[in-house]
Amino acid sequence: MDCNTPSRNLLKKYWTNLIMETEQAIRILDSKMQAPFRILATKKLKIFCVSSNHHNVMAKGQTYILKNINSKIEKENAMVAKVDRVKPTSSYTLANKTKKDHNFLNENKFQKFQKDPTDKYQKLVTKTLQHRDLIINKKQKNYLTQKKPQTPPPS
Repeated sequence: MDCNTPSRNLLKKYWTNLIMETEQAIRILDSKMQAPFRILATKKLKIFCVSSNHHNVMAKGQTYILKNINSKIEKENAMVAKVDRVKPTSSYTLANKTKKDHNFLNENKFQKFQKDPTDKYQKLVTKTLQHRDLIINKKQKNYLTQKKPQTPPPS
């Protein structure tokens, strides 16, 4: 199939794989159905090829816009975050975010643990699972326990 898209190795590899996988799927069909499906697949792939050229032009513009947005975010030391359903994204500076985070932690009286409780809870989970042989089999127990649990690194 001749596709007039930019000749990049990755794109050629994609098209080659797509065509080969389509042919493999067609060969699984009944021999009487293979020819009509090859014709249909060829038509669809040509349509897809032509439309992907149009999308490449659009993608270049979108890439340019995204690069500009990213450079402005980096320049202002800001970030974009998912907030909630009503206002899906919000942007603010990192200094502002850090201040908000500290205020939230202080207002809700969060405290640091004196000792990491991960080992304690891991032992409790393991002990509980050992006494539940009738409910949870050995394979499930292995799936439910972590070998080396760790707390997340501080952000």
